Amino acid sequence: MKVPMKSSLALCLTVVLASACGKSDSEKFIDSYCSLVAQCCGQAKLPSDGKTCHELMGFMTMGGSYNASAGDACVAEMKAEVASGTFCTGSGSSSSTTSACDTVYGTSASGSKKPGETCDFDDDCAKSSLGDVACASLYVNNGFIHKCQVRIHGNAGDTCIGTQDSLIFASDSSSGATDIPPQGNVCYTADSLQCDSGTCVALLATGAKCTSTSDCVRAAYCDYNKSQCTARVATGSACKGSDSSECVDGDYCDSTTKLCAAKGANGATCTTSTMCQSSNCSGSTCQSNGLDTFGLGLLCGGT
Repeated sequence: MKVPMKSSLALCLTVVLASACGKSDSEKFIDSYCSLVAQCCGQAKLPSDGKTCHELMGFMTMGGSYNASAGDACVAEMKAEVASGTFCTGSGSSSSTTSACDTVYGTSASGSKKPGETCDFDDDCAKSSLGDVACASLYVNNGFIHKCQVRIHGNAGDTCIGTQDSLIFASDSSSGATDIPPQGNVCYTADSLQCDSGTCVALLATGAKCTSTSDCVRAAYCDYNKSQCTARVATGSACKGSDSSECVDGDYCDSTTKLCAAKGANGATCTTSTMCQSSNCSGSTCQSNGLDTFGLGLLCGGT
Protein backbone atom coordinates (compact mmCIF):
# COMPACT_ATOMS: atom_id res chain seq x y z
CA MET A 1 0.00 0.00 0.00
CA LYS A 2 1.32 3.40 -0.99
CA VAL A 3 1.54 6.45 1.30
CA PRO A 4 1.96 9.64 -0.79
CA MET A 5 3.75 12.39 1.08
CA LYS A 6 6.57 14.89 0.88
CA SER A 7 10.02 13.42 1.29
CA SER A 8 10.93 15.95 3.97
CA LEU A 9 10.45 16.17 7.73
CA ALA A 10 10.45 19.96 7.56
CA LEU A 11 6.67 20.19 7.46
CA CYS A 12 5.22 23.64 6.92
CA LEU A 13 3.10 24.93 9.83
CA THR A 14 0.79 26.92 7.56
CA VAL A 15 -2.73 25.49 7.56
CA VAL A 16 -4.38 25.73 4.14
CA LEU A 17 -8.12 26.24 4.64
CA ALA A 18 -10.67 24.88 2.21
CA SER A 19 -12.09 27.51 -0.11
CA ALA A 20 -15.67 28.62 0.22
CA CYS A 21 -16.57 27.20 -3.19
CA GLY A 22 -15.67 23.61 -2.23
CA LYS A 23 -12.81 21.27 -1.61
CA SER A 24 -9.42 21.72 -3.22
CA ASP A 25 -8.03 19.10 -5.62
CA SER A 26 -5.64 18.04 -2.87
CA GLU A 27 -8.49 17.46 -0.43
CA LYS A 28 -10.42 15.49 -3.05
CA PHE A 29 -7.35 13.31 -3.55
CA ILE A 30 -7.09 12.67 0.20
CA ASP A 31 -10.80 11.77 0.25
CA SER A 32 -10.23 9.19 -2.50
CA TYR A 33 -7.05 7.88 -0.91
CA CYS A 34 -8.58 7.45 2.55
CA SER A 35 -11.74 5.80 1.21
CA LEU A 36 -9.56 3.11 -0.43
CA VAL A 37 -7.36 2.72 2.67
CA ALA A 38 -10.57 2.23 4.71
CA GLN A 39 -11.02 -1.14 3.00
CA CYS A 40 -7.67 -2.30 4.41
CA CYS A 41 -8.58 -0.91 7.83
CA GLY A 42 -11.75 -2.99 7.79
CA GLN A 43 -9.86 -6.14 6.82
CA ALA A 44 -7.44 -5.56 9.69
CA LYS A 45 -10.38 -4.99 12.10
CA LEU A 46 -9.28 -1.40 12.70
CA PRO A 47 -11.45 1.77 12.60
CA SER A 48 -12.55 2.33 9.01
CA ASP A 49 -14.33 5.69 9.24
CA GLY A 50 -11.38 7.48 7.61
CA LYS A 51 -11.12 10.19 10.27
CA THR A 52 -7.54 9.43 11.37
CA CYS A 53 -6.43 8.94 7.76
CA HIS A 54 -7.75 12.41 6.81
CA GLU A 55 -6.09 14.03 9.81
CA LEU A 56 -2.75 12.29 9.26
CA MET A 57 -2.65 12.86 5.49
CA GLY A 58 -3.60 16.51 5.97
CA PHE A 59 -0.70 16.98 8.37
CA MET A 60 1.83 14.98 6.33
CA THR A 61 1.11 16.91 3.13
CA MET A 62 0.81 20.34 4.71
CA GLY A 63 2.82 22.93 2.78
CA GLY A 64 3.60 20.60 -0.12
CA SER A 65 2.62 21.41 -3.68
CA TYR A 66 -0.04 19.05 -5.08
CA ASN A 67 0.56 17.39 -8.45
CA ALA A 68 -2.94 16.78 -9.85
CA SER A 69 -1.87 14.45 -12.68
CA ALA A 70 0.19 12.34 -10.27
CA GLY A 71 -2.75 12.31 -7.84
CA ASP A 72 -5.10 10.99 -10.51
CA ALA A 73 -2.56 8.38 -11.59
CA CYS A 74 -1.94 7.36 -7.96
CA VAL A 75 -5.66 6.75 -7.35
CA ALA A 76 -5.85 4.77 -10.60
CA GLU A 77 -2.91 2.61 -9.45
CA MET A 78 -4.56 2.02 -6.10
CA LYS A 79 -7.90 1.05 -7.68
CA ALA A 80 -6.11 -1.37 -10.01
CA GLU A 81 -4.44 -3.01 -7.00
CA VAL A 82 -7.79 -3.19 -5.18
CA ALA A 83 -9.25 -4.98 -8.21
CA SER A 84 -6.33 -7.44 -8.31
CA GLY A 85 -6.47 -8.08 -4.56
CA THR A 86 -2.93 -6.83 -3.87
CA PHE A 87 -3.61 -3.34 -2.50
CA CYS A 88 -3.81 -4.13 1.21
CA THR A 89 -0.81 -6.47 1.08
CA GLY A 90 1.55 -3.85 -0.33
CA SER A 91 2.69 -6.27 -3.04
CA GLY A 92 1.04 -4.68 -6.05
CA SER A 93 3.80 -2.26 -7.02
CA SER A 94 6.70 -4.67 -6.75
CA SER A 95 7.27 -4.79 -10.49
CA SER A 96 7.37 -1.03 -10.96
CA THR A 97 10.44 1.09 -10.45
CA THR A 98 8.42 4.24 -9.74
CA SER A 99 4.89 4.86 -8.52
CA ALA A 100 2.84 7.98 -9.30
CA CYS A 101 2.03 8.03 -5.58
CA ASP A 102 5.66 8.91 -4.84
CA THR A 103 5.28 12.27 -6.60
CA VAL A 104 1.82 13.46 -5.52
CA TYR A 105 3.26 15.94 -3.04
CA GLY A 106 6.59 17.73 -2.88
CA THR A 107 8.17 21.05 -2.15
CA SER A 108 9.45 21.25 -5.75
CA ALA A 109 9.90 19.18 -8.90
CA SER A 110 13.32 18.09 -7.60
CA GLY A 111 15.84 19.03 -4.95
CA SER A 112 18.97 21.11 -5.35
CA LYS A 113 21.59 18.91 -3.69
CA LYS A 114 24.44 17.96 -6.01
CA PRO A 115 25.98 14.47 -6.26
CA GLY A 116 28.20 13.91 -3.23
CA GLU A 117 26.34 16.42 -1.02
CA THR A 118 24.65 15.27 2.16
CA CYS A 119 20.91 14.59 2.06
CA ASP A 120 18.04 13.16 4.07
CA PHE A 121 15.66 12.02 1.32
CA ASP A 122 15.75 11.22 -2.40
CA ASP A 123 13.80 14.42 -3.14
CA ASP A 124 16.63 16.49 -1.66
CA CYS A 125 18.80 15.58 -4.66
CA ALA A 126 18.78 17.31 -8.03
CA LYS A 127 17.75 15.30 -11.07
CA SER A 128 20.41 14.16 -13.50
CA SER A 129 20.32 13.37 -17.20
CA LEU A 130 22.83 10.58 -16.55
CA GLY A 131 20.43 8.37 -14.61
CA ASP A 132 18.30 7.92 -11.50
CA VAL A 133 19.31 9.90 -8.40
CA ALA A 134 19.03 8.62 -4.84
CA CYS A 135 19.99 9.69 -1.34
CA ALA A 136 22.35 6.78 -0.73
CA SER A 137 23.26 5.46 2.72
CA LEU A 138 26.44 3.85 4.03
CA TYR A 139 27.32 2.64 7.53
CA VAL A 140 30.77 3.96 8.44
CA ASN A 141 32.48 4.41 11.82
CA ASN A 142 29.46 3.30 13.86
CA GLY A 143 27.05 5.60 12.05
CA PHE A 144 25.24 6.19 8.76
CA ILE A 145 26.19 8.80 6.19
CA HIS A 146 23.74 9.93 3.49
CA LYS A 147 24.78 11.55 0.21
CA CYS A 148 23.20 12.21 -3.19
CA GLN A 149 24.27 9.68 -5.78
CA VAL A 150 23.64 9.36 -9.53
CA ARG A 151 22.98 5.74 -10.47
CA ILE A 152 23.80 5.16 -14.14
CA HIS A 153 22.27 2.20 -15.97
CA GLY A 154 25.23 -0.15 -16.40
CA ASN A 155 26.09 -2.67 -19.08
CA ALA A 156 27.91 -5.99 -18.98
CA GLY A 157 31.58 -5.45 -18.14
CA ASP A 158 31.09 -2.00 -16.56
CA THR A 159 32.50 -1.25 -13.13
CA CYS A 160 29.57 -0.98 -10.73
CA ILE A 161 28.42 0.17 -7.31
CA GLY A 162 25.47 -2.19 -6.87
CA THR A 163 22.55 -4.21 -8.21
CA GLN A 164 18.97 -3.08 -8.86
CA ASP A 165 16.54 -6.01 -8.43
CA SER A 166 13.02 -4.72 -9.09
CA LEU A 167 12.52 -2.04 -6.38
CA ILE A 168 15.46 -3.18 -4.25
CA PHE A 169 18.94 -1.67 -4.62
CA ALA A 170 21.82 -3.58 -3.05
CA SER A 171 25.27 -1.99 -2.82
CA ASP A 172 28.25 -4.06 -3.87
CA SER A 173 29.21 -5.80 -0.63
CA SER A 174 32.77 -6.45 -1.79
CA SER A 175 33.69 -2.79 -2.30
CA GLY A 176 34.78 -2.06 1.28
CA ALA A 177 33.81 1.57 0.64
CA THR A 178 34.32 4.18 3.34
CA ASP A 179 32.45 6.92 1.45
CA ILE A 180 29.58 7.20 -1.03
CA PRO A 181 30.74 7.87 -4.60
CA PRO A 182 28.82 10.74 -6.28
CA GLN A 183 27.95 8.48 -9.21
CA GLY A 184 28.39 4.94 -10.45
CA ASN A 185 27.05 2.23 -12.72
CA VAL A 186 24.24 -0.02 -11.50
CA CYS A 187 23.57 -3.52 -12.87
CA TYR A 188 19.90 -4.42 -13.39
CA THR A 189 18.60 -7.95 -12.92
CA ALA A 190 15.99 -7.03 -15.54
CA ASP A 191 18.95 -7.06 -17.96
CA SER A 192 20.09 -10.41 -16.47
CA LEU A 193 23.04 -8.65 -14.81
CA GLN A 194 24.30 -8.27 -11.26
CA CYS A 195 27.17 -6.40 -9.64
CA ASP A 196 29.77 -8.94 -8.58
CA SER A 197 33.10 -7.77 -7.10
CA GLY A 198 32.71 -4.37 -8.72
CA THR A 199 31.81 -5.53 -12.25
CA CYS A 200 28.48 -6.01 -14.03
CA VAL A 201 28.36 -9.72 -14.85
CA ALA A 202 25.69 -11.89 -16.43
CA LEU A 203 23.32 -13.84 -14.22
CA LEU A 204 23.60 -17.58 -14.74
CA ALA A 205 21.37 -18.95 -17.48
CA THR A 206 19.00 -21.87 -17.05
CA GLY A 207 21.07 -25.06 -17.02
CA ALA A 208 24.23 -23.44 -15.62
CA LYS A 209 25.88 -24.69 -12.43
CA CYS A 210 24.95 -22.59 -9.36
CA THR A 211 25.31 -22.30 -5.61
CA SER A 212 22.62 -19.65 -5.00
CA THR A 213 19.28 -18.72 -6.56
CA SER A 214 20.34 -15.06 -6.52
CA ASP A 215 23.01 -15.88 -9.11
CA CYS A 216 20.46 -17.29 -11.58
CA VAL A 217 18.38 -15.33 -14.08
CA ARG A 218 15.10 -14.31 -12.46
CA ALA A 219 13.13 -16.83 -14.53
CA ALA A 220 15.08 -19.62 -12.81
CA TYR A 221 16.03 -20.86 -9.34
CA CYS A 222 19.00 -22.86 -8.12
CA ASP A 223 18.03 -26.50 -7.72
CA TYR A 224 20.43 -27.41 -4.92
CA ASN A 225 20.03 -31.14 -5.54
CA LYS A 226 21.47 -30.64 -9.01
CA SER A 227 23.45 -27.43 -8.30
CA GLN A 228 21.84 -26.15 -11.47
CA CYS A 229 19.78 -23.08 -12.46
CA THR A 230 16.36 -24.50 -13.28
CA ALA A 231 13.35 -22.83 -14.87
CA ARG A 232 10.70 -21.79 -12.34
CA VAL A 233 7.52 -23.85 -12.39
CA ALA A 234 4.35 -22.32 -13.87
CA THR A 235 1.04 -22.00 -12.00
CA GLY A 236 -0.76 -25.33 -11.90
CA SER A 237 2.33 -27.36 -12.77
CA ALA A 238 3.98 -29.98 -10.59
CA CYS A 239 6.56 -28.86 -8.01
CA LYS A 240 8.72 -30.56 -5.39
CA GLY A 241 8.38 -27.97 -2.62
CA SER A 242 12.09 -28.12 -1.82
CA ASP A 243 12.71 -24.41 -2.47
CA SER A 244 10.54 -21.33 -1.89
CA SER A 245 11.74 -19.95 -5.23
CA GLU A 246 10.76 -23.04 -7.22
CA CYS A 247 7.47 -21.58 -8.52
CA VAL A 248 7.03 -18.43 -10.59
CA ASP A 249 6.82 -15.13 -8.73
CA GLY A 250 3.56 -14.80 -6.77
CA ASP A 251 3.14 -18.58 -6.41
CA TYR A 252 4.03 -21.20 -3.80
CA CYS A 253 4.28 -24.99 -3.93
CA ASP A 254 1.16 -26.52 -2.39
CA SER A 255 2.40 -29.30 -0.10
CA THR A 256 -0.81 -31.31 -0.57
CA THR A 257 -1.34 -31.12 -4.32
CA LYS A 258 2.36 -30.68 -5.18
CA LEU A 259 1.30 -28.01 -7.67
CA CYS A 260 2.33 -24.35 -7.92
CA ALA A 261 -0.58 -22.16 -6.78
CA ALA A 262 -1.13 -18.41 -6.44
CA LYS A 263 -0.45 -16.94 -3.00
CA GLY A 264 -3.54 -15.69 -1.17
CA ALA A 265 -4.44 -12.08 -0.42
CA ASN A 266 -5.24 -10.93 3.12
CA GLY A 267 -8.21 -12.89 4.44
CA ALA A 268 -7.46 -16.05 2.44
CA THR A 269 -7.27 -19.37 4.27
CA CYS A 270 -3.74 -20.60 4.95
CA THR A 271 -1.71 -23.08 6.93
CA THR A 272 1.77 -21.64 6.28
CA SER A 273 3.09 -18.14 5.62
CA THR A 274 4.40 -19.19 2.20
CA MET A 275 0.76 -19.37 1.07
CA CYS A 276 0.24 -15.63 1.64
CA GLN A 277 1.19 -12.58 -0.43
CA SER A 278 2.07 -10.88 2.86
CA SER A 279 4.16 -13.88 4.04
CA ASN A 280 2.13 -13.85 7.26
CA CYS A 281 -0.32 -16.64 8.11
CA SER A 282 -1.95 -16.05 11.49
CA GLY A 283 -4.95 -17.88 12.86
CA SER A 284 -5.33 -19.85 9.61
CA THR A 285 -5.79 -16.59 7.71
CA CYS A 286 -3.41 -14.51 5.59
CA GLN A 287 -2.77 -11.28 7.51
CA SER A 288 -0.94 -8.04 6.83
CA ASN A 289 2.71 -8.29 7.78
CA GLY A 290 4.17 -6.31 10.68
CA LEU A 291 5.08 -3.23 8.62
CA ASP A 292 1.64 -3.11 6.98
CA THR A 293 -0.03 -3.44 10.37
CA PHE A 294 2.09 -0.62 11.80
CA GLY A 295 1.22 1.62 8.85
CA LEU A 296 -2.45 0.78 9.08
CA GLY A 297 -2.39 1.50 12.81
CA LEU A 298 -1.31 5.04 11.96
CA LEU A 299 -3.73 5.55 9.06
CA CYS A 300 -6.75 3.83 10.63
CA GLY A 301 -6.37 4.96 14.20
CA GLY A 302 -5.87 1.73 16.09
CA THR A 303 -3.38 -1.01 16.95
